[in-house]
Amino acid sequence: MLSDTIQLRAIKELVKFGFEKIQLNRIQGKCDIDNIGSEKVMLKVGMYFEGTLRKNEFIKGEFRDTKIFSILKEEFFLSYQGY
Repeated sequence: MLSDTIQLRAIKELVKFGFEKIQLNRIQGKCDIDNIGSEKVMLKVGMYFEGTLRKNEFIKGEFRDTKIFSILKEEFFLSYQGY
C-alpha cells in the first residue's frame, strides 16, 4: 500500500497535468458522504468543498449522499508556487 505522502504527491501531479497539459480550468472530485479518507485527500490537494448532493447515487440497495469538491487552475498554482 502506498504511503499517504506518495498518494498525495501522485494526485497533485495528476491535477497539475490536467491544468498544464490538457488545459482544464476546473477539476472536480466527489466521494461518498462517509468516505473520510477521500475527503481528506481532496482537501489536502487544495480542493474546496462545494456541497452535498443528497441521495443522488444508488449504492448497495440504498440512495447515498455525495460530497463535491473542486479546484480552479489559478487556485492550484497559487497554492503550489514552485511545485
